[in-house]
Amino acid sequence: MQRKLFNLLLAAVMLFLTAAAPFGTAEAASGTSNAEKVIQALGIMDTDQGNSNSPTQQVTRAQYAQMLVNMSSYKERVSAESNVSLFSDVSKNYWASGYIQTAIEQGWMSGYINGSFKPSQSITLIEAVNGVLKLIGYTNSDFTGNISAAEMALYVSKGLDKNITKTKNQALTRDDCMNLFYNTLNTTDKEGKIYAEVLGYTVDSKGEIDYLSLVNSKLEGPILVNGDWKKEIPFLLGTATFYKDGTLGTLSDILQYDVIYYSESLQSVWAYDNKVTGTIQSILPDRLAPTTVTIGGKEYTLGSNDMFIEFSSFGNVNKGDIVTLILGKDDTVVDVLGIDEYNATITGIVLNEGEHFITNENDEQVYTNYVTYVDANGNEYEQDYDLTAATFSEGDLIRVQYDNGIASISKYSMGSISFGNNTFSSDASKLGSYDLAANVKILDYYGGSYVKVEPSRVADLTLGDSSVYYYELNSSGDISQLILSNVTGDMYDYGLLTGITGQSGSDSMNYDYNIGGTAGTVIGDFYNIEEGPKGFLFDDDDSTQLEDLVDLTGIKVQSIGTATVQDSTQKYQLADEVAVFYYNAGKYNFVTLSDVSDLKKYELTAYYDKSTSLGGRVRVIIAKNID
Repeated sequence: MQRKLFNLLLAAVMLFLTAAAPFGTAEAASGTSNAEKVIQALGIMDTDQGNSNSPTQQVTRAQYAQMLVNMSSYKERVSAESNVSLFSDVSKNYWASGYIQTAIEQGWMSGYINGSFKPSQSITLIEAVNGVLKLIGYTNSDFTGNISAAEMALYVSKGLDKNITKTKNQALTRDDCMNLFYNTLNTTDKEGKIYAEVLGYTVDSKGEIDYLSLVNSKLEGPILVNGDWKKEIPFLLGTATFYKDGTLGTLSDILQYDVIYYSESLQSVWAYDNKVTGTIQSILPDRLAPTTVTIGGKEYTLGSNDMFIEFSSFGNVNKGDIVTLILGKDDTVVDVLGIDEYNATITGIVLNEGEHFITNENDEQVYTNYVTYVDANGNEYEQDYDLTAATFSEGDLIRVQYDNGIASISKYSMGSISFGNNTFSSDASKLGSYDLAANVKILDYYGGSYVKVEPSRVADLTLGDSSVYYYELNSSGDISQLILSNVTGDMYDYGLLTGITGQSGSDSMNYDYNIGGTAGTVIGDFYNIEEGPKGFLFDDDDSTQLEDLVDLTGIKVQSIGTATVQDSTQKYQLADEVAVFYYNAGKYNFVTLSDVSDLKKYELTAYYDKSTSLGGRVRVIIAKNID
């Protein structure tokens, strides 16, 4: 699908500014603090004595010694046992003797005057603080006077006390230690370097350890779900955590030919179900060293050495073959199935139709008709068909079935379906009486344009009549695919209509616009509409043509929240990419909301497309100086 110029520019900027996240960890780990996720991923609180799931269980001095080793560059370099007995109550065969020896030698911990270490005694805050301060480079010579008091003062000034309420002589729980270690990772050492970076971990723009980067570095896979795939996972699946397409799920959600990745430290499995079926149109740059394959006009990157070989002249896949590509977490090709291995059925919306030359099975150049269509997952396909047998138009719902290498295509009708007045639940897990599958695929389509929709986008949203083109149920009776009809309005571009030229009532008019600070002109049908904030739906094949133009409703902003604005009576949800303009001296300047958020200085008018309960959002905000 051809994208609009300004969307391409915006996407390029966003791609430059943000790190790619290969899977939806942020969603999958909702309800878990970043501290807990990071410390768990690093295995800092794992001990040879075993691990408790209770955040309120107190941590012993022996456990803390191993945790300090886990927080240091000595991790995985220290033996559990020692070659000497350093303390009267710690034999060289004691489970933590090696960790205790390291903690003593590095000055992180100390024993008692009577020659004991008291390994089973709970660690106190001052003991724990001494350990992490020594870990990040401080020594007793850095403090004057009462060393304990000075250490506690530094503990506070460096922010190590965040989310910890214990006083210096109180025992610490696992939750306290988790926060202390997380705070230590994100603070600076004696030399001013972020300690997480000293250990070799990546930090984000806020200077905090980057959880996505951390988990990705520990991720193993891909593994194709087929045969004895479970034997390749080095931990018990009965107690593991599962995610399907980035959403929390269960082992039963994982199906044959899914692609999985796992993290042993997190005891977690991520499964992805993304397949593309069609005729191989090209293998590039050549068959000696292929890197990409094209199906349905879209290019896919080969993701492994096995796939490089499979699509090379030494492999079994050739141009013109009908295959199913198995895509991994980053949409690269991790496996390929022949049409006799996977008989696919695909339902989608026609985006366009046309004619082209192809090479048939007899290696002859022939002229044929084709359609380009999109499924609920946002995958586009191109399918040839015989015009004498059927005709298709933009917006038709079609079904393509592959059976032993033969494709059949037909218009598809759901019959009498209606989700009118049905509402998505607040956690987006249900639509009316139907459950949504953990990896439900949702697409919103209108006028040749579409957007993929996250379930959270439709939470609490009520559907109107004729809002659903298509839905599909899985074997559990849950909705697994859903194609909506202009429910979210997110396929429109929102900005200002700045001028209208042409004769009223004529077949076409010229509409001048300002979208994202970029001015342009588009040709469209006559709309009885005035200049101002609008929603523009451009033709995906020709961005100079207008498919639709919608008016917006304005309200006076009385207060601004994190994701909402409010007038005198109610709140309105902001769009993810709300367009904000500052109007002054007859000109509109594209700005950010933070630039004009001072309501004592600026008068703001927010414009929305429809009510929040019907999927609407505030799309445009215009700010003016208060006179």
